[in-house]
Amino acid sequence: MLASLKKEKYFFVLLFLLCVFLTFNKHSKDKENTYHGVIWADAAGYYVYQPMWFIYGNHASNFPDSIEVKTGSGFQLDFVNNKVNTKYYCGTAILETPFFLISHALAKPFGFEPDGFSKIYSFGLFFSGIFYCCMGLFLLSKFLKRHFSSFISVATPLLFLAGSNLYYYTIDSPGMSHVYSFFLFCSIIYLTPLLLSKPNFKYYILFFCCLVLAALTRPTNILIGLFPLFYSIKNKNDFFDRIHYLIKNKMLLLLSALLSLLIAIPQLIYWYSKTGNFITYSYGNETFSFWKSPKFLEVWFSTNNGLFTYTPLIAICLIGIVLMIKQKEWLGFYAGILFLIISYIFASWWNWWFGCAFGARSFVEYYAIFCIPLAYLLESTLKHKYYRYILILAIAFCCYLNMDMEYYYDGCFYGDTWDMKSYLKLLKS
Repeated sequence: MLASLKKEKYFFVLLFLLCVFLTFNKHSKDKENTYHGVIWADAAGYYVYQPMWFIYGNHASNFPDSIEVKTGSGFQLDFVNNKVNTKYYCGTAILETPFFLISHALAKPFGFEPDGFSKIYSFGLFFSGIFYCCMGLFLLSKFLKRHFSSFISVATPLLFLAGSNLYYYTIDSPGMSHVYSFFLFCSIIYLTPLLLSKPNFKYYILFFCCLVLAALTRPTNILIGLFPLFYSIKNKNDFFDRIHYLIKNKMLLLLSALLSLLIAIPQLIYWYSKTGNFITYSYGNETFSFWKSPKFLEVWFSTNNGLFTYTPLIAICLIGIVLMIKQKEWLGFYAGILFLIISYIFASWWNWWFGCAFGARSFVEYYAIFCIPLAYLLESTLKHKYYRYILILAIAFCCYLNMDMEYYYDGCFYGDTWDMKSYLKLLKS
């Protein structure tokens, strides 16, 4: 058992090193202050907390001249009130902080300007995204090993890396929030069996810290908090036993939840310094304007960042969900209902395509959950000769399609909602 675990650790270390090579190779010709840069647009809005916290404070006048324009206007410098305005939450920045501090400490010795925005800070984000992706994949594989063979447990997370836009948001755009949310989802999934095995303050506090950080990264991430209610449930009696178990440990649960809220203090302080209120809606006029007529077809199938159009691997996962439901696995019900809920949320958002993105980026963190039905499908299907070959060919096609498009993608889809001609050009690249 220990030998197997060591082999897995070495494997993920090698994966980390491979991702470092792929990342620096991919970004070797990037020019600063362009949309190909890592600290650009939305990513700059997530990132700006760190220069605020450790260099400039929330004082617009202290920041480098025109830096908001040079980084794609992901945040705004309000010189009238001398404040920095970013609509994004600080969870991503909290997770990036160790790598920012290392970059900041090495800036001067390596001849870079220690201003929070020079090239070495981009290097820090490269390592940050790769670290959290590989750690997430490792934790997910350890969770899967509780229920599936060693091969399936390692192969399934890797298939998601190769066959989905998780790769893109690790290698190409590590400044975005998705790889960090993915890591937090994997951590929560990994902690769940430990949390339920015996009352232990360490596991409770880690679980709730990850949950609070997930909500601070993307508010809709709070839905992952329901995972322990459905994990390893077969029937109603199991479900009520789970509720009873949690109620029995309510003091431990409440104490852990309250202490974990301390992580939100930086966000509350920032909002208070900006608006005078500890709680505020930072997205202004951006709302769920399509809540009455959600854009399901567009979110799922549009050539402009559609989920199945860019990541058909999810369609295979849905087969796994159906199979789990058929076998009365409540986790299958949870995954299926969650898929519909998040699809409704994203289809209701005013900008359902989520701007310049590769595929439906809003789903990336949920791949941690969809790995489970994929592993379930693999374990069930590989026993059958003909189904096995069909499944392997289908997954291989998904991985090929994903990699082929990612390595020629320019960061935005420039066609219309149903522009098949522009989409097919991506496949011919």
